[in-house]
Amino acid sequence: MEERLNLFALDIAPEKTKILAFGPQARQWAKQHGRKAETFDFLGFTHFCSTSRNGKYFVMGRKTISKRLTAKLKVYKQWLRSNRTLPTAQIMQATAAKLQGHFGYYGISGNSHSIHSFAYEVERILFKWLGRRGKRGSLTTEKFKLLLQRFPLPTPRIMVNLW
Repeated sequence: MEERLNLFALDIAPEKTKILAFGPQARQWAKQHGRKAETFDFLGFTHFCSTSRNGKYFVMGRKTISKRLTAKLKVYKQWLRSNRTLPTAQIMQATAAKLQGHFGYYGISGNSHSIHSFAYEVERILFKWLGRRGKRGSLTTEKFKLLLQRFPLPTPRIMVNLW
C-alpha cells in the first residue's frame, strides 16, 4: 500500500493507520471473546459493526463522533452568546441555516439519533440564551413554542440513504 501511495507522492501516517477486523465475522469473533467489535472514526463519523433491522444481515453503522457533536454544540453556544443582542428573526434564521448544514452533512442513514439529539440540544441552548435577554421569566416555554411556530427550525431528517 505504501508503494502505491508513493506513486502519488502520498504518505501513510503510522499513528493514524491500523488494520482491524471488521465485518460479520469480526463481530462474531469479538462476541466469543467477550469483547465488542472494533470501531473507527472517519470523516466525522464513528463506523461500527451492526445488523439490519431484521437482524439477519451485517450493516456498517455510522454515528456522529461524540467529540464532534459536543464541539459543534459548544461553538453554537459561543456564537449565540456573542450574538444574543441581534434581532430574534436574524438569530432564528442563522440557527436554521446552521441546523440545515448539520443535517446536510451528518444526515445519513443510521445516524438519525445523533442528528435528533443535536437539534434538541440546539433548541435547549436557544431557549436558555433567548430567555436571558429580558427580565427573569420573560421567555416561558409557551412563548418559546409560539416563537418556533413563527420562525420554524428545520426538522432533523436523513438526507442521504446509504443502504
